[in-house]
Amino acid sequence: MSETAINQESLLSQNHDEVSALYKAHHGWLTHWLHRRLRCPQDAADLSHDTFLRLILGDQPLDALREPRAYLLVIASRLLINRHHRKQVEEEALRQVAILLETQDQRGPAETTAARNLLLSVLKLLVDELPEKPRRAFLLARLEGLSYRQIARQLDVSESSVKQYLARALAHCHARLYDSLAD
Repeated sequence: MSETAINQESLLSQNHDEVSALYKAHHGWLTHWLHRRLRCPQDAADLSHDTFLRLILGDQPLDALREPRAYLLVIASRLLINRHHRKQVEEEALRQVAILLETQDQRGPAETTAARNLLLSVLKLLVDELPEKPRRAFLLARLEGLSYRQIARQLDVSESSVKQYLARALAHCHARLYDSLAD
């Protein structure tokens, strides 16, 4: 076991009572607050759990929190902003792929084959650059056509984590493709 994992495990055991009390007192309220903003109970539950995870792994001593709800709101709001940015990046990457596919019809067969070969090479390079879970999520989604739920089961993570992995992979692909097209 790594030193980081041991430190996190000892941190969790030391703060168990404080975390348990905070979770019992505020989890329902926070999930309801997130549900009103997201309009999706599953996403609200995932984000609520992610908020408490950030709280547990953060630098703030739990027993020093004077206004736990305010602190939870700050964490949850930042996660909402990050989620919104990831969705924007994913949508933009998908738009760019659609544009590439539309312009592909205007090329001749030789140009289309060369573009496909280049795209396959670039995708292989990109996939090799991604960390393990985002790479596996990307391959499972794009090559095997699995749903978020199926990918989450295979990777033993939440569906929101799968969405984050795919957004990260798409953002990475978009950035690298944009850089290579600019050259």
